[in-house]
Amino acid sequence: MSKNNWEDSARSSVSSSESKSDEQKLIESAQNGNKTAFGKLIRMHQKRLFRFVYGLVNSFDMTEDLVQETFVKAFEKIKTFKTGYAFYPWIATIARNSAFNLIQREEKKESLDKLTEVGFNPQTVELGALDKLLDDENKKRLYKAISALPVKYRTVFIMRNFEKMDYAEIASYLKIPPGTVDSRLHRARQMLLNAVKDLL
Repeated sequence: MSKNNWEDSARSSVSSSESKSDEQKLIESAQNGNKTAFGKLIRMHQKRLFRFVYGLVNSFDMTEDLVQETFVKAFEKIKTFKTGYAFYPWIATIARNSAFNLIQREEKKESLDKLTEVGFNPQTVELGALDKLLDDENKKRLYKAISALPVKYRTVFIMRNFEKMDYAEIASYLKIPPGTVDSRLHRARQMLLNAVKDLL
């Protein structure tokens, strides 16, 4: 490694370390009742959290309500947060549980036939290699197909492709075996391929 590359790497590591340190300081302040510190924590993660929740419920209004509810619950529970851990997975778990409760109440049955629903906004999420294969109009079809997946399949697909989580993280997050993650992800891809096969 050249001197310049090593220096760039070192600066990146220091920056990452400082960022984590800043987050931990904000968490500790929030645990002591500092609402300003908690607000800064929220601003650090709110865009990612919004995209995640929207991917689950497929409704802008519902997402806004769920994210707001998540912030309230997180502030109420902040003293239970174990310092030293990353904040986003913790608050995302709260959001996921709230989203699942809402889905169970309002969307018990979902199918790929519901492709007329408003889907993801292609400008707000990344789909990786598949994204490059489809033109703008066809991407809308693909996002609608994703939003119409049964929630257990849609969740693992979003975590893997949008949140970039590995199988172990998803398994731990959803409290299911890694093998179940693999089978659900495989099933989600099959259902999506069937839904947009005319485009391929």
